[in-house]
Amino acid sequence: MKISQIKELVDSIIKHDELSIKGLDWILSNLSRQELKVFMRLLSKEIKNSSVTASFAGELNDVNKRKITAMFPNKKILFKRDDDNISGGVRFEYGDFVLDYSVSGIVKRILNDIRESL
Repeated sequence: MKISQIKELVDSIIKHDELSIKGLDWILSNLSRQELKVFMRLLSKEIKNSSVTASFAGELNDVNKRKITAMFPNKKILFKRDDDNISGGVRFEYGDFVLDYSVSGIVKRILNDIRESL
């Protein structure tokens, strides 16, 4: 199978946001080991690029959820409560980018700046 065909398969899975057991069986029985590696690499990259993880502490109300959804159109948003690592605010992870607007992230950046200037 050509890489372009594998890419089409990955795009189809991302578009429909699902992969059935039959589809998985077909992929495992029809793709070689090398093609499976390419498939997994492309699928992982597409999932990473098509979704956003919004980590927050406490409860997130519907108004803020709508604002976050509007910030990232055409992206699947995963809302993740993380009270242990985020003491307040929100942290976004999408693709290779991280936007950390949490209190703990801001404090860490301030402490790093102080250390660098000493």
